[in-house]
Amino acid sequence: MSEELLSREEGSVHRLTLNRPARRNALTPDLATAIVRELELIEERGAAQVVVLGGAGGHFCTGLDLHWLRSLGPLPATGDLQRGLGDFQSAVLAVVRCPLPVVAEIRGAAAGFGLDLALACDIRLAESGATFTSAFARVGLVPDGGSTFTLPRLLGVGQALRFLMAGETASAARALALGLVDEVREEPEFDAAVSALAKAIAAAAPSSVRAIKRLVRAPELGALEQALASEGAAQIQALQSAEFHRRLEAFVSR
Repeated sequence: MSEELLSREEGSVHRLTLNRPARRNALTPDLATAIVRELELIEERGAAQVVVLGGAGGHFCTGLDLHWLRSLGPLPATGDLQRGLGDFQSAVLAVVRCPLPVVAEIRGAAAGFGLDLALACDIRLAESGATFTSAFARVGLVPDGGSTFTLPRLLGVGQALRFLMAGETASAARALALGLVDEVREEPEFDAAVSALAKAIAAAAPSSVRAIKRLVRAPELGALEQALASEGAAQIQALQSAEFHRRLEAFVSR
């Protein structure tokens, strides 16, 4: 396991923490792969009944690391982009496929693919200072972590399109009103609220909890996989466009 992903057992609750605080926990293919691998290991060990996924340093995740993307050069090969994108998307699918419930513990920013990763989780709790934004359209990209599928189901088509196209940033209170998150707590009580929910789930019959997740989420899995494939194809085109590279250079120069 990479030091960029912290993994800690707390009895029947297992905590996974994205640990790239200097980059606001922006994802690289290696970190995404580590998430997949660790979720598989947690299931194999058999001790945990629920997983809590959060981020170090006051932020959840600000999406894919643009420095990684720039490291591929000015004209990245399609194969390199496809492999990286496949690694990112595998993390979303691993969360949905995980037999254990996965609770997102959201502080600070959840942006771009970081928002997609939070949306893949089964339940989302946010600290009152958290913010949520898609951000893809602002830099000339499209969602690639499934949010064209998840957001319309949570928000309705109109609100989902507005959120994705206009690049708005939602506060935690607004996210709760929209249905992006399931609970918002002030900082002094946030940790206790996350722990209380995780322990309540862990105290239920494990076979029931796993069956409930399977019954609720299995019907959406095929559609999500198709959405990821479609998003991926569109994103490869966007990543190779002049519009994206112009906006990327402007963003990095800031």
